[in-house]
Amino acid sequence: MKSTLLFILSSFILAHTTLAQSDIAVIDINASSDQNNWVPEGLTTSLEVTIQNADSIAISAGDSVLISVQYGVFVADAWVTLNSGLDTMETYTHNFGSDKTITFNSSMDTATLIGMATHLSDTNLANNQFEETFFASTIVNNDWHAGPIKILKPSNLNFFDIDNGTNIPPQLSEIEVSLINNGTVNYLEGTLIQYEVYVNDDVRALDGTIAAGGVGNGEKSIRVISNQAVLPVIPDSVGTYQLCARTTVPNDLTQENNAACMIFKIIDEFDPEDPSNWPFATDEIEAEKARMFQSNGVLNIETHLSYSIEIIDLSGKIIRTEKQVGNYKMNMNNLSAGLYFARLIHEGSEPQTLKIFVH
Repeated sequence: MKSTLLFILSSFILAHTTLAQSDIAVIDINASSDQNNWVPEGLTTSLEVTIQNADSIAISAGDSVLISVQYGVFVADAWVTLNSGLDTMETYTHNFGSDKTITFNSSMDTATLIGMATHLSDTNLANNQFEETFFASTIVNNDWHAGPIKILKPSNLNFFDIDNGTNIPPQLSEIEVSLINNGTVNYLEGTLIQYEVYVNDDVRALDGTIAAGGVGNGEKSIRVISNQAVLPVIPDSVGTYQLCARTTVPNDLTQENNAACMIFKIIDEFDPEDPSNWPFATDEIEAEKARMFQSNGVLNIETHLSYSIEIIDLSGKIIRTEKQVGNYKMNMNNLSAGLYFARLIHEGSEPQTLKIFVH
């Protein structure tokens, strides 16, 4: 594989011998590791290759460089366009991202990575290749812990009043989790970061990737989760609950600080004796009745319930029926003079009847 790549690079050079001479050198390869090139066993890491312009002439902006990294049968390569050019002895680091990663499993006692690069007018192949060895380690100081966790949406979850179950608390739609790198491993952009968020026993395992710039010792990875499908469910009963985040990176040597939580409460402040709570939790009021009375030819109904109202004449015939919710006034003056009965029917109580006199 190595000889094949070198043949390709050489072919590019021979095909462009008429171009101005240049000299690109590969000077470094990086994986997510500590300063000794120890990578936490089980970590899926992105890779970086650093090149340098070793020539006395600057490489122009807009020129392309082929950068590659190889480990065994694994090869990642990319044509990189230099947006700002490359002056003499200036360096450029290319990160291959989250779609071209290597997992350092237990069988990788050592892993020698080979970095290669060339510019089309590069005539010096001696420094186009660089090798660096990394080690899968179970004792490297890999230490992540969860920092503050915030509920961004909904904003009214804490002390949500469910009124004895008649209101359902809103579900999480956006939270922010801070994950802090407290160890000596420098996590590169594109490296896999694993963590959980949970409420009670509803645990959601999440995978993310480190953002641009990487995360070194003492730095944070801020995760904003807005996909409601992967967020834990909020209980619909009264209680004090914790929304927690917990890091689950492989070979974390200090697991006592992996989790952080915030507290929120679901309450029920319904008071059936306080009219300001109506019309909530009607199931808590036994045999609740509406108030009906006649005044100046108008039938008045005072209630917060939904109901049916029937007007019945002396023969027992229902001559008018309506369905209403809450307080209502029914004009009776359009009826013939005489005696009528108003019957109010609502769920959970016996029908109520009132005599009505129309003059």
